[in-house]
Amino acid sequence: MTRVRVLHLYAKELGINGDRGNVLALVRRLEWRGVQVEVIEGAVGHALPAEVDLVHIGSGPRSARDAVLPDILTKAAVLQRWVTAGVPLIAVGAGMQVLGRRIVGIDGVERSGVGILPLTVRDSNVRAVGEVLGEPRGAVRLAGFVNHGVTIELHEAEALTVLDRGPGNAGVVDVSDRGEGVRVGSLIGTHLGGPVLPMNPMLADELLSAALARHALTLPEPEERVAHVDELARRSRAAIAARLGRAGVEV
Repeated sequence: MTRVRVLHLYAKELGINGDRGNVLALVRRLEWRGVQVEVIEGAVGHALPAEVDLVHIGSGPRSARDAVLPDILTKAAVLQRWVTAGVPLIAVGAGMQVLGRRIVGIDGVERSGVGILPLTVRDSNVRAVGEVLGEPRGAVRLAGFVNHGVTIELHEAEALTVLDRGPGNAGVVDVSDRGEGVRVGSLIGTHLGGPVLPMNPMLADELLSAALARHALTLPEPEERVAHVDELARRSRAAIAARLGRAGVEV
């Protein structure tokens, strides 16, 4: 039987915003469908496994981001090989930032990132904090909570979502830029917390479908437990929409 291998990279250093909830969501949504799953934790100083099917990197403060940056740069070639081979990835907050092309500090000093995600990170003294709601794409809207002190500049890439309410990639610097996060095929970067995958399970299933496709398999239809947690997530998104003055919109 196929076993889906999920790499949780820097679980200790980058997990400040309940990011283990993202990994738990991935695990349960597979197990409830009868698919075996193995979670592999990748730590600073440890070699990456030979192969994985899905990568998760979580969030953390600027100090933690800067601490893991030298280590993840040593892993850049392996990560690039995986994504070229079609391994899906979700990176949240600081995880997204280290996977970008450049990080520019408040002092103007520029450091290289892994370069998997086509974006530049600029540290800021102004924090973007609050609930956010995406505009509809298909039948659903993404929602969550952001808390970061950076601006994100995308390079010929599309945002994960365009916001209806709340601060996006430009933080509070330019409210005309409504993009949040980045999407490149099955690579997703975002500042959405919640955590993002339990709050927005359609993203979780998208990533799982991409992981299973590597084994020429499709994601089985959801059963009762999946439908139950999906409804709870929908109610959570609806509550955010209501608090942001968008009660009654389709979520």
